[in-house]
Amino acid sequence: MPIRLLICCRNYLLAEGLGKLLEDAEQLVVGGVTCRAEELTTMLRDSPDVVLCDRTSCEHVFTQNLPVNGTKVLLLANEENGPFNYVDLQEMVAKGLAGIMPFDSDSQLLKKAIVKLHAGELWIDHKTISNALVSKSEEKPNIRLTKKEAEILKYVCAGDTNKKIAQRLNISEQTVKSHCNHLFKKFGVKNRVKLALQASRSASKFLNAGTGGNVSTD
Repeated sequence: MPIRLLICCRNYLLAEGLGKLLEDAEQLVVGGVTCRAEELTTMLRDSPDVVLCDRTSCEHVFTQNLPVNGTKVLLLANEENGPFNYVDLQEMVAKGLAGIMPFDSDSQLLKKAIVKLHAGELWIDHKTISNALVSKSEEKPNIRLTKKEAEILKYVCAGDTNKKIAQRLNISEQTVKSHCNHLFKKFGVKNRVKLALQASRSASKFLNAGTGGNVSTD
């Protein structure tokens, strides 16, 4: 089935241009383009698979209480507004943000991000995460990871699915899932996006298995 896409930006010309750009893309069907909050509310009732929106429209989307594991939100990030504050980014993820697309991205990357989000993967580039964490200096207290957990964490932060991680490491998907559940508990989070954000706060310790830090040799 095609991915049903809704586009909403404060600037209608931008929203319309994105709609024209994506309307002939394989796997995608543009179901609506708008710049008005009331129209957006109505369109969201049809439960589109992915909503592509700017910062202003994104805030309105989050007020609509999107169902868990339902509509995915992909935010167009405008560098002119400055980097994301860490706390703000965490709150947006908690409300349903699944991906961030910088304004300087090309159309092929945008299409790929939409497909990845629909498949249940996250799409937040490392630059955006790093910028959001500049002012977040405090460390997560003494999290100890096994080498396997650190390795799996690295792939989770890269956006890989459990199936892909299992193939990379030649282990079962159930084993990957078990390790992910352990990681959720250790970092005090409930999903993969939040795990990636928390882990990126201490990237040198957690995303490079076998380099020391708080990675144990269990």
